[in-house]
Amino acid sequence: MVSGKTESDIPKEKIFDCMVALREKSVKAPIHIGDILVENIAKTGVNFIATKEVGER
Repeated sequence: MVSGKTESDIPKEKIFDCMVALREKSVKAPIHIGDILVENIAKTGVNFIATKEVGER
């Protein structure tokens, strides 16, 4: 698991669509802070980025 956030605000009515998109997403380590995890999440025009480092296992 890796923590993340949107690069900017998203419309309130798109929050649940974003949650669905994140639930379906899988990424492989290594992950670095600032890496884009989901581009244009839920067609909002906003990227979802990593806020934590995750090394290879």
